[in-house]
Amino acid sequence: MGTRKNQSTLTAAEKAAFVAAVKALKANGAYDIFVAQHRTAFLAGVNDPAHGGPAFLPWHREYLRRFERALQQIDPSVSIPYWDWTVDRTTNASIWNANFMGGNGTGPGGRVMTGPFAFSTGEWTLTVLDPGDTDNFLTRAFGAMGALPTQQGVNTAINIVPYDSAPWNRNSSMNTSFRNHLEGIIHNPGHMWVGGSMMAMSSPNDPVFWLHHCNIDRLWAVWQRENPGQNYRPPSGTAGVVNGHGLDDPMPPWNNEASPPTPRDVLDHHALGYTYDDEEEEPPQIVPLTVDAAPFAASIGQAGEVDAYSFVAPSQGNYVIETEGSTDVVAALYGPNDANALIIEDDDSGAGQNSRIARDLGPETYYVRIRHYSGSSTGSYRISVRGSGGPQPGIQTIEINGPALQGTLSANERDLYTFTVSTSGSYTIETAGSTDCFLTLFGPDSQTTVIAQDDDSGPGTNSRIVQNLGAGVYYAQVRHYSPTGTGAYSVSVRT
Repeated sequence: MGTRKNQSTLTAAEKAAFVAAVKALKANGAYDIFVAQHRTAFLAGVNDPAHGGPAFLPWHREYLRRFERALQQIDPSVSIPYWDWTVDRTTNASIWNANFMGGNGTGPGGRVMTGPFAFSTGEWTLTVLDPGDTDNFLTRAFGAMGALPTQQGVNTAINIVPYDSAPWNRNSSMNTSFRNHLEGIIHNPGHMWVGGSMMAMSSPNDPVFWLHHCNIDRLWAVWQRENPGQNYRPPSGTAGVVNGHGLDDPMPPWNNEASPPTPRDVLDHHALGYTYDDEEEEPPQIVPLTVDAAPFAASIGQAGEVDAYSFVAPSQGNYVIETEGSTDVVAALYGPNDANALIIEDDDSGAGQNSRIARDLGPETYYVRIRHYSGSSTGSYRISVRGSGGPQPGIQTIEINGPALQGTLSANERDLYTFTVSTSGSYTIETAGSTDCFLTLFGPDSQTTVIAQDDDSGPGTNSRIVQNLGAGVYYAQVRHYSPTGTGAYSVSVRT
């Protein structure tokens, strides 16, 4: 299995091999076919199979893998490296050295004059151009169109669930669509910061395209690893979804092949034959915890490490899973009896930057995963599980199209409400008031299946979720955006 590495760790020989394979593809004409495929996707407009919809990530995963296999036909040792712009974010980073991607553009046209892909080498003439474009040389304009994504921005994206949400396009809420947030807030600025050729529909003309998208694919892999209970959305046949974006839709331009790839086919990148250098080689050891025992001392010893625990709830009741210490950790609860069925995730509901999850649980086995909020940080912490012996306080019922219910949040408090949908349709769940609320919708008929989350889509700092719901019982959880925040609010549901 090939390993995709951070470009900053490549040896001089590995860089030379990658560059040589790319230039060989350019020389035999295969490279420009890849450029044309990307441009054609954009030219499809609202029917674009590769951008602005759920298949953005699967399409590019398939696209990158086909490009990588083409490179490996020339040199089997080559894999696509990734550019981590949260770290290598300056104009003099090693990626822009003359022995790799070359430097910034110069002069009025922004022509790249250094490195193996400069027009002056005679080996990198652009032949697939956007309509109206006549420049046949590579151009760049570092930083002219904004800033590169930060680690904080990446962390925010990784914490967003579900994978995607209606209306399944660029208008999907950035708070309830991981795909749209990653595409619009994290991916787009990479193209814009490099500028020049990377801003075009034919952006793969700049070889840094592959390193940029390789990092986007890596971040999708991280999200999949950290949110195993969240699946690709939407299913094929969903109304209003562009052809190619449903789970089992054949993806253009490969849809006429004997066995065309679908989004489902590429969800597991390991099955496609590659891994990333920041992935764990073995599953984490699961450490058993005992309810009401003393806190267990542990640590995130390596960047990207995920610690795994299990515990058995001896009886029906409310249980609190909590971390302690000065390390900013994120806790995720899974179960019952399933280490991959996500119930809920929490970052800072505990004291300081600790995690705290309070949940009504049945007498089953549950699992907890702990990671650092920052994918590049380490630190020690303690974790415990306590049982209160009783259920959560009574859940208030919201009458659809009835009066709003009044609530007050204390520090670290999460209020839970329920409402029953008898007629399928569009429903709006909304908070009101001056308190900065964060809203999570669960269901149908489940307090653990997340449908949508929202922070500030309502007036001011209020939350608003607009969702098509079928018949069933739903649950709305309200918390303050800040773990230590307090305040009054109201919550309502209307058609």
